[in-house]
Amino acid sequence: MDYLLIKNQFYSDYFSATLLSMPKKILFSFLSCCLFFAFSFPIFAQNPTPAPTGPPTCDLCGWCNRYAPTPKPPPPNWDACMACLYEADQATLRPRTYYTIFGCLSTEPGEFVKAMLTIIFNMVGGIAFLAVLGGSAMVLTSGGDPQKLQNGKGIITSSIAGLLLVLFSAFLLKVVGFDILRIPGIS
Repeated sequence: MDYLLIKNQFYSDYFSATLLSMPKKILFSFLSCCLFFAFSFPIFAQNPTPAPTGPPTCDLCGWCNRYAPTPKPPPPNWDACMACLYEADQATLRPRTYYTIFGCLSTEPGEFVKAMLTIIFNMVGGIAFLAVLGGSAMVLTSGGDPQKLQNGKGIITSSIAGLLLVLFSAFLLKVVGFDILRIPGIS
């Protein structure tokens, strides 16, 4: 153990003394030569790519080169995207409308609330359906075990109660939000 400490101390003292005794001009010259050669080669200093000129080749829905002699086929969701972003003439953009993975979303407050509620209710319905399937599978595979049977029934009951709670909250939101408070987008 003492041998390793003495050895490490020797190397530490040796290298620090070497670095301190090295003339600063030589160290500065060495570093400046390294930087010069590193940045003088063309691999490090490339010219930027020129900006494209002429009409754009892609529309907002991602169909590129459709006016080429052999055009590529449109993306699978191109029709829905065009119906979302453009008016019927397919030349005028709809204001404050965006096509996303969730579908057509608008930044108008009423339309945004409507789209978000649709997404949330769809997700809740899917989760409730999967919970009912899982509870049913638990009941079917209980094999007469009363604990598993009771757990499966509890899951089915809870998922149906949760689904009813969400449906009644949507009804309550419509009555209070739209009919009484007149919040836009909840119709």
